[in-house]
Amino acid sequence: MPTSGPDGGGGVTNVGVAAHISAASPGGARYDDTLTPEVRSSITNGIWLCQTHAKLVDDDEITYTSAVLHEWRETAEHMAALEARGFMVRRATPFRNLEKQAPKLLAEMRKDLNKQPLVRQFIVLSKEVTYNRGSTPLFYYFHEDHDHLLSIMTIMQHAGAIYDVAFNSVPRYNFTEEFVSYLIGEPS
Repeated sequence: MPTSGPDGGGGVTNVGVAAHISAASPGGARYDDTLTPEVRSSITNGIWLCQTHAKLVDDDEITYTSAVLHEWRETAEHMAALEARGFMVRRATPFRNLEKQAPKLLAEMRKDLNKQPLVRQFIVLSKEVTYNRGSTPLFYYFHEDHDHLLSIMTIMQHAGAIYDVAFNSVPRYNFTEEFVSYLIGEPS
């Protein structure tokens, strides 16, 4: 989620904290005795974090090294500069990992979407169940064809590939447009 700096702005709830990348005093997280007192207290040694991550990075110096925090800061500054110019910056989606976890299912989804590129909804069923879909076009994926299908749906939701639209006891999902673009490219 985008953040603003310490000056905040009107109508904004500020949950951020200014944190040192290298501690200001000995015994603090990532203290670097080669830095001058001026550098330790300068803005170049600071990073704006949410309260949770500020605590986390100070408690785990091995994972959150000075280099990692400088990289975070640099990345955030580049993203903010792009957003200020009107670009939308989003986190990359891990759809390639889904190919590794469920290649057969994604191949079936790709085939279905190539046949009907404007359909976005699907349900998950057992082949023993009948389902009256009404006039809504949708795809069906069956438990018998794919091991751990509901677990895969959860992973796909976390990856931003699908979202749950169930309104009854039948698991029903929509594909996200980003996932459709990954699977088949832009619809023509």
